[in-house]
Amino acid sequence: MRVRLSITSAALAATMFSGLPARSQSPTQAPSPATLGPPGAAVPSGLTPLTQPQDAEYTRLIAQHLVDKRFTTELVDHMPASDTVPSPLKFFGRIPGTPGELTYAADIHRYYRELARTSKRVKLMTLGTTEEGREQVVLAIADEATIANLDQYKAQLAALGDPRRTDAAKAAEIIKTAKPIYWLTSGLHSSETGGPETLIELAFRLAVEDTPFIRNVRENVITFITPVVEVDGRERLVDTYYYGKKTGKPKPPFMYWGHYVAHDNNRDGMGQALKLTQNVTKGVLDWHPTVLHDLHESVAYLYASTGGGPYNPQLDPIQPGEWWLLAETEVTELTKRGVPGVWTGGFYDGWVPNYLFWVAQTHNGFGRFYEVQSYGPEITKGLKLPPATTSKEWYRPNPPLPSVDWGPRNNVNIQQSAILFALNKVADDRATYLENYWIKNRNAVEIGRTGAVNAYVVPAAQHAPDNAIDMLNTLVRQGVEVSTATQAFTAGGVQVAAGDYVIRADQPYRTLLDMYFSVQNYPASNPRPYDDTGWTMHYMRNVDMKTIKDPAVFSQPLAPIAGEIALRGGVTGSGPVIVFDHTGDNALVSLRFKLKGVRMLAADAPFEANGRRYAAGSFILPNADRAAVDQLARSLGVKGEAIAAAPAVASHVLTAPRIAYVHSWLRTQDEGWWRLALDKYGIPYDYFADTTLKQRQNLRAKYDVLIYPTVAVGAREQFVGLPMNGPDPIPYKKTALTPNLGNLDSADDIRGGLGGEGLEALRSFVQGGGTLLADGSTVEMLSAFGLTPGITVTTPPELYNKGSVMRGVIVDRKSPIVYGYDQKELPVYFSQAPVLTVSRGESRGGGAVDPNSAGARLAQNLTPNVASAPLSPWTPGVGEPVAVAPADHGPMQQPASRSFGAEPTQLPRVVMSFPAKSSDMLLSGLLSGGDALSNKPLVVDLPSGKGHMVLFALRPFWRSQTQGNYMLGFNTILNWDHLDAGAPAPKP
Repeated sequence: MRVRLSITSAALAATMFSGLPARSQSPTQAPSPATLGPPGAAVPSGLTPLTQPQDAEYTRLIAQHLVDKRFTTELVDHMPASDTVPSPLKFFGRIPGTPGELTYAADIHRYYRELARTSKRVKLMTLGTTEEGREQVVLAIADEATIANLDQYKAQLAALGDPRRTDAAKAAEIIKTAKPIYWLTSGLHSSETGGPETLIELAFRLAVEDTPFIRNVRENVITFITPVVEVDGRERLVDTYYYGKKTGKPKPPFMYWGHYVAHDNNRDGMGQALKLTQNVTKGVLDWHPTVLHDLHESVAYLYASTGGGPYNPQLDPIQPGEWWLLAETEVTELTKRGVPGVWTGGFYDGWVPNYLFWVAQTHNGFGRFYEVQSYGPEITKGLKLPPATTSKEWYRPNPPLPSVDWGPRNNVNIQQSAILFALNKVADDRATYLENYWIKNRNAVEIGRTGAVNAYVVPAAQHAPDNAIDMLNTLVRQGVEVSTATQAFTAGGVQVAAGDYVIRADQPYRTLLDMYFSVQNYPASNPRPYDDTGWTMHYMRNVDMKTIKDPAVFSQPLAPIAGEIALRGGVTGSGPVIVFDHTGDNALVSLRFKLKGVRMLAADAPFEANGRRYAAGSFILPNADRAAVDQLARSLGVKGEAIAAAPAVASHVLTAPRIAYVHSWLRTQDEGWWRLALDKYGIPYDYFADTTLKQRQNLRAKYDVLIYPTVAVGAREQFVGLPMNGPDPIPYKKTALTPNLGNLDSADDIRGGLGGEGLEALRSFVQGGGTLLADGSTVEMLSAFGLTPGITVTTPPELYNKGSVMRGVIVDRKSPIVYGYDQKELPVYFSQAPVLTVSRGESRGGGAVDPNSAGARLAQNLTPNVASAPLSPWTPGVGEPVAVAPADHGPMQQPASRSFGAEPTQLPRVVMSFPAKSSDMLLSGLLSGGDALSNKPLVVDLPSGKGHMVLFALRPFWRSQTQGNYMLGFNTILNWDHLDAGAPAPKP
């Protein structure tokens, strides 16, 4: 069976790939049904030739460690012997699946190097390094001739990836000898330990075994293996495991996976901020893998991904067919061998393209994943599962059992068997998968030529030009081709100026552009979404972008840009005073901190100099070193102007504040995105835990700004922290037993949360003149314990809003927090909570909200699940793709309500809020019950004593996707001691 889209040309349909062999080498000798035996029995299918010696001890250990004999197949119940290539047993002294044992990534890499040294069927390559300098690797396995000519196959896949230079005839010729790359990755989620162990054994089996089944894989597929993607986290996880095992004491909770984030490292596909994502993406661009298969653990016993929908509508129609074709192969082969609990469908949706395996999908490959029952590594006798997990459903006719003995060898056997069946299927249908790959690339180009969007235009004359270039370079690093207009032209009614950036849609990665730039529409009647529902890239980055529907754009004078777009900064003009307009470019914050010793002022109001208007918040540097400032401005891409004299405008000193950054020993998931942004822009800070904070006396004497982002799932958890159970402390530090812990922060005892002492420390810090920045759970906690008088947090039962791009209205344009934003509205990221209410007094907001001030309304057919909304810079242009999820499911359940509050002592200043009408709120994603957000604050500046608390209901730093909101946080930091600038005086 071939899954393919209809061919545009009748001639192409008649000639494309006709007569190609299904494989390039020998056929598979598959077992006949008669040889399979009873369910659960090992299959004596004759797949292991008697001529190859078997490793009796290894085979014995496989059987010994398998606590339920139903979890095996004839593919993995044995291990061949080799005199030249060391088995895992010889190298490690144990086999994968040995109870009570885990393997460090560094040791897996050592073993892979030994495989590459001793076998001509294996080659080891380096992908890159992590944030902490650890190596990421990829192992290539195929027959000797293929490994010796790996670059030839790489070139063939690259040719199939670009149909502009490879027509149908050429593609058909290439496919006769080309081989697909099947890239297996694991260890992305560090707490999911079985994938790396399984891939230790799989690598050896593929390299050594000589059954017709394995030979078919080696001769027709190039298998890539990255055993551990999140290498930093794997080493820490193994440390914590062995600490608990060897000491008998409670092991530390697994707070840190990677250097920045934990589970969210699989949500970085669009942001491309983490080294692991960048390295895998570069590998995809270099090698053009046909399949990228990520191994995970969460559901019983093995789920092969297809998803339950809604699928992203920008996917090529071939892609869902490939998902189901390969998943059904695995399900069928394992089920007919009596392996229970193997299924597909009904889990995950396929909507948001931010997962690592979507790097393949956005590049026209084939991304997929497994979820497997946990590895352990201990044995669990009588593992019980809830009825909802073991019920027989249309998508799960072979459900998991209500109770089973489970152990790590079960995990290794079930997923290694499934992988081998998948590899063999791709080997059998080698030509089909390569054909599909070429067609998906061809379709992307063809739709770009004839479809709704022919080009995207990012004007060079942006309000924040560096932020726009940063967005474009994020795309360039993902393989997108960007050009500049060499002269002005008009196409499709869009005026393009010379120097504007034009992204032609007739390129292979147009699918990526459609996914990122589309306006998402997720009807509330759909099932609960698996993750975010809206992510429109140019909205989240506050970048002006236009779409062109006119093929004439292809004949316009466009110059392709080679590599990343260079930043254009520096200082022009002459005079002793240098001024930098506050454009909202994020790099401006770097200027302040990298010139820490330079006197710098911020204008309290707009002003004019040399015939140019400068915005409030603009930087003024009197008597600065012109050469030093110019050199830094060039490197940052920010533009300054030297003038004869300081402008006649009220100003305040722009200090480089001393910053404290508070985390929790419970959760580093969300706060890591703040840290990543601060590190990227060179903002220094002291990083310590809430348990340390409550022990510090007089924080204000040492710090000016305290950053305390989301660190828990709720106020109580954040207050209590890790319970003080038992007499023994729980340390988190570097020792001989735990050499990979303690590099970010360390403690002799991590128990206990913020507590009352910590709350008092926060209160005293603010009262003494410090500025506190908070979002998420920290805002909820501050409200719950009475530190935010006049501001309460509620949970409206009618509201459901999951990870969407919302319209924020700037209601106090004089607040330093919104310096650099020249619009009345701003796209922001919001997801359900916290919902803030300013009550029991008046706020010091800047005026009434006019949600209709932006003008005409958006056409109903573009956002069918919400009422029409005001046209703004972030509404779809003519022909701009709108991703709509079909609504065909029942209503959602809503969370319960609760509220907190205290009497105000000083009046809060609402800087930004939701619009008054729910129909004006949603820009991209999902919103139900939006009336509960009417006029609710998104950013509040709460004076308290001599200081301020700046509370964010939006998420200013989210997954490296909200660069358009970063300056809200950066402005708060830069102007920490002058946040009252522009505020109306309180009424007597």
